[in-house]
Amino acid sequence: MRGKNRHLTRMVPLIAALLAIGSTGTIPGLGQSKLSAEARRVLDRMDARAKTLTTLTADLKQTKVTIVVDDRSEKSGNFYYKKSRRKSTFKVDYQEPVRSTILLEKGKVRILEPRIKRYQEIDTGNGSATTKVPLFWIGQSGRTIRRDNDVRFIKEDRVDGRPTSLLELNPRSTAVKNLFARIQLWVDHTHWIPIQTRLIEASEDHLTLLLSNVKINPRLPDRIFDLRVPADFEKVEQKLPPSP
Repeated sequence: MRGKNRHLTRMVPLIAALLAIGSTGTIPGLGQSKLSAEARRVLDRMDARAKTLTTLTADLKQTKVTIVVDDRSEKSGNFYYKKSRRKSTFKVDYQEPVRSTILLEKGKVRILEPRIKRYQEIDTGNGSATTKVPLFWIGQSGRTIRRDNDVRFIKEDRVDGRPTSLLELNPRSTAVKNLFARIQLWVDHTHWIPIQTRLIEASEDHLTLLLSNVKINPRLPDRIFDLRVPADFEKVEQKLPPSP
């Protein structure tokens, strides 16, 4: 168990990087390359959706592929999103293969792991590179995406039988590029949100996040976003260092 705990501890910064929310830390003075008409149309639709989106629920399938060792691992569970005037809150309840919960609010990542009775609270701060990768790009406006990335329309595609537009983002921030060489978003033509996101590292290892059974603006009670920590759980707190 000790070896597994050490491995999970090393994974915490990466988990935070994949799931943290916050400012994307643009590089001043860099201009967006000219957008194609197709890319502009998709981003405009995402802008319109971001203005009306307040809550969202979905089923989640997460797939991690490590090229060099030909390894593929999967997780599945439920995803919740809620936006208020002051903050956005995300919750992922993983059900398979191991139950765990990740709750995210601005500057905080909270992880509950019942199997090993551990609770982690990670302060991502305002300057860490891990705050520069939004979760699924849910609630992100097309304007923000264009500001922080070079955006390229790839093709019209289908995901789980649903028509989508595939966009590829090349981050401008060096801190983000150190995490992911490029990011792909499959934006569906019903809700105009990314229903599939792929985060691709320089090694071509990648993490794919697929949303299904998406419900837009359902009523969500506050208790869904409660994270109660049993008294007998080990509690670990850490603060991630700022970006260089």
